[in-house]
Amino acid sequence: MPKSKFASTMKNRVKCENNIKQKFPVNQLWEWQTKQLCRPLFVLHSGPPYANGPLHIGHFLNNIQKDIIVRYKLLDGHRIDFRPGWDCHGLPIELKALQLNKTNSNKQNQITIRRLARQFATEELEKQKNEFHSWGILADWNNCYRTFNKEYIIDQIKLFWKLYQKGLLYRQYKPVNWSPTVQSALAESELEYNDKHTSTAIYVRFRLKNDALLSSLLPQLNTENIYALIWTTTPWSLIGNQAVAVNEKLKYLFIKFPSTNDIYIVAESLLNNIKKYPPFSNDQFEIIGNCLGSQLSGVNYHHPIYHDDKTYPIVTSDHVTDELGTGLVHIAPAHGSDDFLLSIKYNLSCVNAVNTNGQLHCPTIESLHGRNALDSKDGIKSILEYLNSNILHHYEFTHSYPYDWRAKKPVLILGSQQWFIDTTRLRDNACKHISEDVKIFPEGAGKSFLSMITKRPYWCISRQRSWGVPIPVFYTKNENKELVINEEMIEHLIKSIQEKDSIDFWWSSTDIKELLPPSMHNQAENLIRGDDIFDVWFDSGSSFNSVLKDFNCHADLYCEGHDQFNGWFLSSLLLSTGLQSRAPFSNIFVHGFVVDKNNQKMSKSIGNVIQPSDMIYGGGKEKFLENGFDVCREWVTRESYKQQCKASTEDLNKAYKRVFDIRNVLKFILGNLYDYQPDEHRISNEDLTAVDRYMAYRLNQILTIYHNDFDRYRMYHGLITVEDFIQGDLSSFYCSVTKDRLYCNPSDSYLRRSTQTVFYLLLKCLNERLAPVMPYLAQELYNELINIENKDKKINDIFENKFTVLDKQLSEIPSELASAMTVVLHLRSTFHSVLQNRRGVLFDIILYLSDKAKLQLQQILNTLQQHPTTVKLDFWQPLEELLQCSRVQQRSLSDLDNDLTEENISSVDLPLLDDKFNYIMKVQHSTLHSCPRCRLQISENEEQLCSRCSFYLQKT
Repeated sequence: MPKSKFASTMKNRVKCENNIKQKFPVNQLWEWQTKQLCRPLFVLHSGPPYANGPLHIGHFLNNIQKDIIVRYKLLDGHRIDFRPGWDCHGLPIELKALQLNKTNSNKQNQITIRRLARQFATEELEKQKNEFHSWGILADWNNCYRTFNKEYIIDQIKLFWKLYQKGLLYRQYKPVNWSPTVQSALAESELEYNDKHTSTAIYVRFRLKNDALLSSLLPQLNTENIYALIWTTTPWSLIGNQAVAVNEKLKYLFIKFPSTNDIYIVAESLLNNIKKYPPFSNDQFEIIGNCLGSQLSGVNYHHPIYHDDKTYPIVTSDHVTDELGTGLVHIAPAHGSDDFLLSIKYNLSCVNAVNTNGQLHCPTIESLHGRNALDSKDGIKSILEYLNSNILHHYEFTHSYPYDWRAKKPVLILGSQQWFIDTTRLRDNACKHISEDVKIFPEGAGKSFLSMITKRPYWCISRQRSWGVPIPVFYTKNENKELVINEEMIEHLIKSIQEKDSIDFWWSSTDIKELLPPSMHNQAENLIRGDDIFDVWFDSGSSFNSVLKDFNCHADLYCEGHDQFNGWFLSSLLLSTGLQSRAPFSNIFVHGFVVDKNNQKMSKSIGNVIQPSDMIYGGGKEKFLENGFDVCREWVTRESYKQQCKASTEDLNKAYKRVFDIRNVLKFILGNLYDYQPDEHRISNEDLTAVDRYMAYRLNQILTIYHNDFDRYRMYHGLITVEDFIQGDLSSFYCSVTKDRLYCNPSDSYLRRSTQTVFYLLLKCLNERLAPVMPYLAQELYNELINIENKDKKINDIFENKFTVLDKQLSEIPSELASAMTVVLHLRSTFHSVLQNRRGVLFDIILYLSDKAKLQLQQILNTLQQHPTTVKLDFWQPLEELLQCSRVQQRSLSDLDNDLTEENISSVDLPLLDDKFNYIMKVQHSTLHSCPRCRLQISENEEQLCSRCSFYLQKT
């Protein structure tokens, strides 16, 4: 048997794969497929990775998953559009530029920061691009998009103007998540919650005003020392307090301390909660009255910080609960979304308790002003000392608190003028699009997306940073700072960007007239340019409007990690809903996050980060094998659908073994096709032997499942189906039972050619289905298959073909063949369970059958023995061949003992027939001998050839 090049082992996989990459470069394949204009188009839109730092294993999983989908669609007969892109703005790049910046002048400083940021981002994305390319990702690498490109920025500004014209954008004073560390507002998607954050929690009293309303609640009592008891974890926010809120439906108690005559108001349902803390746990008190929260509405109190005559109201709000605290909530409208809504309802002032640096803003109180609001040894300590006896108790409280996801520092909720998208006008339509027009995979993942959409209160799209796309508006210099924007201004700005090849002139221009159309130059002295930039999620979320313009701003698929439900998926959906009243995608596929062997998220601080290069080339802390790309891609396919994708030596070793085993099975099949040429040696479908016809039918079933899975983005299930088929049906059964006919029958015999016919179909079809996941293994095999099909044919890239489709005739089998194979496989299973790993060929099988079962067995034998009338088969025993035993003998059930019962009779349901095949199997050592040539236990005498081998040798 000639030795093929494919006979190499799994050693030196990286070298082998690199050779294939060089011979079949992805750029060449991409150019070829773009010219297949008759094919239907499949558009995969890629979310932009951040152009900062080296690629990590999450990038690898994401891009390999996309590549698997792209390669599947290509073999499925599509033409692909897949443009990689980069998000080039954002804080880390700006901070890097600040580190590199050596200038002192503030204006020159900003210009330099932007220049350095652009330079740094460009360098980083080129590094990332080269690494992506080294992974063999099939994409349009010569036409990548970058969010700082002028064409992209122009499209973004056009989108902004269209949304503004529709009334979907507005500027308003609102509480926003503010990072003192980076000096900017943050979107919800830029937050991460630290469950171990520690705050100083306090119980503080607000003295109520002695008036008629309060007296009516406590008649005949001195109302001088009545207090609303407040619990808060943000003592700094008391500076901005403007009201106290209660729930109108809750019952409130008046608790009196006889020792001081002080009276406190608390919710009845929270009384036991405050008993844990002094003075309530140390002193005796009595309940002297009660009322509903609605009755407290209109009562006034004196501010705990400002000692003046001004009073503040108690108001009612549904957001007050009895889960924590006292049932009374202090309201600081500048520092909470619920608080802000109450300020609108009750006309409360919005007072910032802190400035943008996170320092207490209280100019009238020297001991507080300018202190660090979040520092327990500075601002918090000064507030505790200032409030003094008005604090009844304070302690350290551990809870979940929002942090800036990049700076890893706590944020504040701070009132400021910001730009917003009116999500209330978009949410219902966005939910409708997701429910009716978009399919989300894996199935069930869409529920969390819908939940996030409905809970999104508003979207702050402005940021206060240097590096980004400016929001193109002007404001008047007067006290009101009125907004100035019109279409002529936008058109002038777009024209200027095209001429100057950048947006940086917005910041660098010393004369504001340069930014305005000539018709507005007379207003220049009274205008100032806006200094806000767009949120990076607005940057990246608008990509559909720029990258997908040629496809009606719509993609077949978005594919990213499940964190993008609250990021790129959501921003893209909201912007597209506002612009074109539909989703920008037809399908979403989400994958999980990579974790280590202990299910911990990858983190530099923990030291468990795995580099893709370690997994591919071997080594690293985990001491990976030299897995190569096919093994790593197999791991990606099996793991990506999970929420947590485990990357460990154990998991990669399992993937390595699976690929190794698959390779061995396919190598065996290939090795038995060395003298087979499809056009010359193919056996027709109707003339295939029973087992060959059955395996072709099973192959068709597997291909159907595979395509159903891949079309529904269940790649992991489709791959597992194919791998299980290769290891089970092929390796354990078909290759095993046909080995004798392949090795010992004449090369041009009917039995051998029948099996080779199906071997060829198996190898061709399975190799093509493995190709999206294991492209290098598939290309190796394809090179050999080309030689089998036509030695003169040029070897091209396997992906320049389409999936082979089996003849429709092979999609079904006769009912009698289905019945026969069901019985045979059942007998085989029973036989192997008795053998317990002993060689089956050494044993005879004795079947005890009823008369009816004997007739059934004969029908089965007739089905198994069917072959063309032109072929003479004297030595073929198909039942023994399939069971792999020495002989099968039949006897009557009556030959057994009389105590035979229904319980000890084995049976199998015959498919498509209302019948059962009943039998008892006995296994005994065969009295025949092993044939020196074929090694089957079928010779009459020791060291003597069996009848078949003797006949064939004499014939040759």
